[in-house]
Amino acid sequence: MRIVNDTRIFWSVFLVLVFVLALPATGARAQEGYARPELLIETEELAKLVDEPDVVVIDTVDPARYWRAHIPEAVNIFTPNVADIKARKKNGYPLSEEDAERIFGKAGIGKDTRVVVYDGGEGPAASGVWFVLDFFGHQKVRVLNGGFRKWVDEGRPVTQKVPVVEKAEFVAKPKPEKVVTLKWLKKNLRNKDIVLVDTRSFKEFIGQTVLPAAARGGHIPGAMHLEWKKFTDKMNTFKSAERIKKVLTRRGITRDTKIVAYCQSGIGRSTDMALAMKLIGYDNVVDYTGSWQEWSADPRLPIEK
Repeated sequence: MRIVNDTRIFWSVFLVLVFVLALPATGARAQEGYARPELLIETEELAKLVDEPDVVVIDTVDPARYWRAHIPEAVNIFTPNVADIKARKKNGYPLSEEDAERIFGKAGIGKDTRVVVYDGGEGPAASGVWFVLDFFGHQKVRVLNGGFRKWVDEGRPVTQKVPVVEKAEFVAKPKPEKVVTLKWLKKNLRNKDIVLVDTRSFKEFIGQTVLPAAARGGHIPGAMHLEWKKFTDKMNTFKSAERIKKVLTRRGITRDTKIVAYCQSGIGRSTDMALAMKLIGYDNVVDYTGSWQEWSADPRLPIEK
């Protein structure tokens, strides 16, 4: 009888281990293969940091959703507010240096501030604010893996209380090498050393779906379609390094491939791809910040469907 019980225990443990090992590598487990795991933060770590005086947590959803519920101590910066089309058309900057200093300074972000950005957990809004902060020279920025949805699903506290924030001095130090302009793209459109990647949905890519800010449907000639969702799991947590590499390898993208990513606004889906690539050490990626919103607006520019 003792032997039977031991055998049952053995097989029970064995089956549990097989099941666990077969699970997708999400959350903290996924970070094991990243070249730059510091770009993400997991919910359990954030829970320990929200009250730290040098930490600013940014909720990137629209103000109405923020007011309904958010992570304690989080301030609200709606992603579209850091994506100014006038600035993007002028020099490719996501927004002007003056606006960056005003918005991020008001949020309490100084040169030594540790920043965590998150969204609702269903989209790439957090990566947009991450990209803008990184573009303007702030290095201490991490994205909450899985966003607000994962935080809530785990039963962690939420609030409607808006924190009192002490204004800080944010000094914008733009890195223009991280973006390209319309002028640059037109000049390099036939450059075989460049891979242009459209990160929107397939229906947008073929012109079947046209979002309000777009003047026309379709895509930029020669662009490869690779939707941003390919880099995340169902819970919007980033896939493991191995799985991200497989997605890129299938499209012929290596560490040395020069990528120009774009989406609808240039701040969101394309920046999610940039974040995924940087997680695995593929740094050769820039963002066309004008994206489809700018390209489609000029009837003289060619499109494909």
